[in-house]
Amino acid sequence: MTGAVFSSGLIKRIAAVWVLVCSAIFYLWSIANPNAEWDMLLYAASAELLNDAPYSEVHEKVYSNLERRLSAEEFSAISGGDHYRTVMYEDAQAFMEQLPYYRIRVTFNSLLALAGSQGFDVYAAGHFISATAIVLCFLLLWFTFRNHIHPLIQMVLPIVFYKYTRELEVMGQILADSLASLWVVFICIAYTRRSALLLLLIGVSVLVRVDLFIFAVLMLLLLLYTERVRRWPPILLTGGVVICIFLAIQQWADSYGWKSLYYFAILSEMTATHPSVYQGLSFTLAEYFHSLVFPPRWVSKMYVVTALCSLATVLLPRWYPLTSDLQRRVCEISGICLLYIAGHYLIFPQMYLRFFVAQNMVVFTAFSIVLTQVIRSLVAAPADLKRLSVLAQGKRLHD
Repeated sequence: MTGAVFSSGLIKRIAAVWVLVCSAIFYLWSIANPNAEWDMLLYAASAELLNDAPYSEVHEKVYSNLERRLSAEEFSAISGGDHYRTVMYEDAQAFMEQLPYYRIRVTFNSLLALAGSQGFDVYAAGHFISATAIVLCFLLLWFTFRNHIHPLIQMVLPIVFYKYTRELEVMGQILADSLASLWVVFICIAYTRRSALLLLLIGVSVLVRVDLFIFAVLMLLLLLYTERVRRWPPILLTGGVVICIFLAIQQWADSYGWKSLYYFAILSEMTATHPSVYQGLSFTLAEYFHSLVFPPRWVSKMYVVTALCSLATVLLPRWYPLTSDLQRRVCEISGICLLYIAGHYLIFPQMYLRFFVAQNMVVFTAFSIVLTQVIRSLVAAPADLKRLSVLAQGKRLHD
């Protein structure tokens, strides 16, 4: 009886409606309630430059456009509130020196520039892209793996994803993290389905966000481990493409390099205002290890949950075996996601949840699949024992 209830078509339909309704509510809420984040100014400035706006006019234009969109209180928080933001508002040159940190998000900036060239407000377009990308992340994962996830667990996923892993935060802001998350989901689905598009998606991933260089390397190593030797040439070629695009972006954007970014974000705790001054500064190995052990920002406890879920996806299948290649492959890629979070931290010890929206989603999806196998095994066990008992009893009567 219990198994019938768990596997009934009715509860599957209820779960599907619930997932879609929750997603629609969160999406519409995010569109209607955008959050003002300081980074949006640099994304808008990058888009203006792509649209050939005069360099000397970009600072005034992005601030004045934003001021028209925000209340006086919100704009005051963006244009002031601390030393760094005040300098950025008052010193156009200091503001423009921040651009190389943001111009490297090529795809996101290009979409904003396209929207601006067609007469749309860049800030509104950015909010739309972020909200749409995050909702698609969840819905694509759910649609791909819903037949492998218990309907009752599916009904919990929207709350877990949207509320507790900061998807709502990213949906309401203009952040390249949203598009990067969607691209990671594309790669994960392509891997689990053995899609011919997988290498292409990996090859151009750094155009979406240069941080995905780490993810691309991990994915290619996974493919070298799982694929036959005869398939290695296209995998190695893709690795070469990733490296070339990565270096080309750094050159095109006039990137300051890792040391400069590390000094700004970690050692100065985002207070250094003029990269032209501190670009040549160096730091010691002791300072690096200190920042790893004592990161400058609070680290969410959600990462402990992510690590435990990833560990469960490795251990539980030993007792409750997975039943399909797709299930096994999503568990493999969840391990890659955990390694990406760890590798990203070693290079850049800040753990904002918005950096890893898709990675957390994939880990929780894999855990949901494994948990479903546990539930089905536990539900099926009494029925199997009863069936064996009936067979044994029938055999005794026959004897």
